[in-house]
Amino acid sequence: MKKLFRVLLFLLPLALFVIVVLRVRVYFDNEDARTGLFIMFGALLVLAVWMGVMIRCWVLPAWGRFVGERVYMSSYSPEDDPLVAMAERIRHEHARELLAEFEQLVQRDSSRPRAWAELATLLADEFNDPAAAVQAMLRGAKEVPRKEDKALFLCRAAHMRESRMHDSVGAAELYAEAADKYPNTAYGRKARASRPT
Repeated sequence: MKKLFRVLLFLLPLALFVIVVLRVRVYFDNEDARTGLFIMFGALLVLAVWMGVMIRCWVLPAWGRFVGERVYMSSYSPEDDPLVAMAERIRHEHARELLAEFEQLVQRDSSRPRAWAELATLLADEFNDPAAAVQAMLRGAKEVPRKEDKALFLCRAAHMRESRMHDSVGAAELYAEAADKYPNTAYGRKARASRPT
């Protein structure tokens, strides 16, 4: 009903403008062009203002929502995301016992890079377990579909091995893997530049 009302409000000024145009013909026929033009431009001004207000109030917001949903694939809100909410809860409560439940969420959404990144971040930063974080990133590199994300996880795992675990040999192997398997990705090129020659 609301949509029908809006459509009628949208069509009403057009109908009124057509009626005015038909009435103005009388002035032109009676050689009173100045009055006819004045009435026609007045009607055109009213039509423009009316349509402008309707476009501004109804069409543009609806179009913005439509484009936003297509670009971002949904009306995403972090509060509505169970994975993000669980990660925040673990950080807030420092609750290692919730990690198993969190890993189940990650497995259910295993093609999502954010899931593996959150798991690795929790393990490395919250629970100071860089080895487990590296394993999470390596598992993520196998699960995510995009090559760019696979290379990203390999590079992050390599960086963590190098900086947090002081394992330059293991880091070099991961950089080499990223560079060899995904040479055309940004992280593959970065891995090629990062690995020792």
